[in-house]
Amino acid sequence: MDPAHQIHDFNPGIAENGLFWTIPLPESSVDVHFGKGTGSLHVSGLDVEDYHDIVNALQDGPSVEATVSFDIHWLGATDRFELRDTANRFAGHYVHTPATIAWAATESGIQFVSDPADTTVNELSLIGHEHNGVFFTGE
Repeated sequence: MDPAHQIHDFNPGIAENGLFWTIPLPESSVDVHFGKGTGSLHVSGLDVEDYHDIVNALQDGPSVEATVSFDIHWLGATDRFELRDTANRFAGHYVHTPATIAWAATESGIQFVSDPADTTVNELSLIGHEHNGVFFTGE
């Protein structure tokens, strides 16, 4: 996508330590059954910023306060695979699973709402366990 055509970029920003687009969520918002490849994630009214485009977001430029809500459902395992890269201290166990999502955002009295979850077009979705950095055991 050409950032010149992007008009919204909702994300939680960049932390002082450089970690970006990642924030903790309450454990109660997640329900995953890795063996079955099923799960759900429910988030309602999460405070984020609208940076308007990815370039401005990566530069931590001007933004507008916003909230997002979403429901994601992973529907069951269709395949499994593992990745291991000892040189970069990374390993992961993954489950391919179709998923649906419904999403909404609000800013300055304007609301954006996705189509219903049952209209989701799924290109790729995974549930996974990863071990990297200090959590990588090398085994």
